[in-house]
Amino acid sequence: MKRATFYLCLLLFLLAACTRANNPGAFNGELIEVETASGAAQTGTQEQTIQAVFDRDFLIPSILEGETSARFPQYDPIGATDFILGLNGLLFDKAYELFDSTGSQPTIYLCDYQTPYQSAILTSFRYEYYTYQSPAAHGLSACSGVTVDWEREEILPLQAFFGEHPIWKEIVNDRMRDYLFQEEIALFDIAAFEGVTEDQTFYLTETAFVLVFPPYLYTPGVLGVLEIPVAFTDVATYLREAYLPILLPETDLTENETGESDG
Repeated sequence: MKRATFYLCLLLFLLAACTRANNPGAFNGELIEVETASGAAQTGTQEQTIQAVFDRDFLIPSILEGETSARFPQYDPIGATDFILGLNGLLFDKAYELFDSTGSQPTIYLCDYQTPYQSAILTSFRYEYYTYQSPAAHGLSACSGVTVDWEREEILPLQAFFGEHPIWKEIVNDRMRDYLFQEEIALFDIAAFEGVTEDQTFYLTETAFVLVFPPYLYTPGVLGVLEIPVAFTDVATYLREAYLPILLPETDLTENETGESDG
């Protein structure tokens, strides 16, 4: 079902292009904000809103079922590269990631996003979710991230910022434990905190990596998602040279020993 929504959005983009000049020009990287909603109990209507598409809005019937609302980023596909088209698919899938993992349609499904980091080379998105399955006593919150390197046309894992430096995980784990101690965050068992995982969820802010851990993994559900910031300045020595001047533009490279010299 959700795939059909994506292709319907894409079809609308193409139809909108036909209303423009005969030559739509090259892809300009325009960010399009997409919002889908269904099962609106108060209004009794089901509409999907695609915002900022060629300076106009579209209102179309939603083909989703249940109380579902998702807002997620998309890039103008007209004249776009294969990377942009693939990225749009990934960003769409991320919006419904928790929907798929439930195994059944939740009573309430909410997804929203932010862009906590944006530069000429890197963009980082933060997704936030809430699901509720009736008749449960409460819902479930979650968080995920997508970080894009436009220069390399890659979706970056956390390790990409550190390369093959032998102790980067150890350093990041130490910084996270310091944060947990300073903020007096109650873990089930601090000794059980394993730190960075192979597929670690994270996103960027202007000053830090934020590592994300789901509720109940290390902390009580009442505390929600565990998000631990690790400041760029605290790990500057271990960053790859390709990313150090991007994340810390004021850093003097001649005074820092980085983990990898990769240009």
